[in-house]
Amino acid sequence: EAWNLLGAVYWRASNIPAYREATCKLCELHLRARESEAAWQDYEDFLNAGGENLPPSVWLELCRVPEQQLDFERAVSEYEKLAAAYPSERQSLMAQLAAARICIKRLNRPQDALRLYEAAERSAVPHLDLELDIQSGIRTAKDVLSQVKAFSAGAASSN
Repeated sequence: EAWNLLGAVYWRASNIPAYREATCKLCELHLRARESEAAWQDYEDFLNAGGENLPPSVWLELCRVPEQQLDFERAVSEYEKLAAAYPSERQSLMAQLAAARICIKRLNRPQDALRLYEAAERSAVPHLDLELDIQSGIRTAKDVLSQVKAFSAGAASSN
């Protein structure tokens, strides 16, 4: 409640940078309390006040909200924004892998999944512990793409 009140005070005083900071903190607190809808509303308020990038650990957790709500397009978009905003952070790598997984398993976009897995593979962020996941994802995406091409070639030749 104190952070809500503080944000309201900053808003009324037209101290937008302080309002964004308070809203960011409120978002983090709502995520910790597992109040995902309130956290998402905080994020929307943060963006509407001109905010751009949350801290990477908060943003990564927030990206899971639309994924849990089955809004996969929004989840991928948020994961990609996080990865672009913090390319040298571990959360960026985790965001790329999460977006790739959604693309291949939920959105039927193997080309996007392959692009994201390959970007993770090239990442300067240390990722030896994730190398098996990355290589497996690349193989899966390539297999799906091969199946799509084979199906398309078969359909074209039968016409």
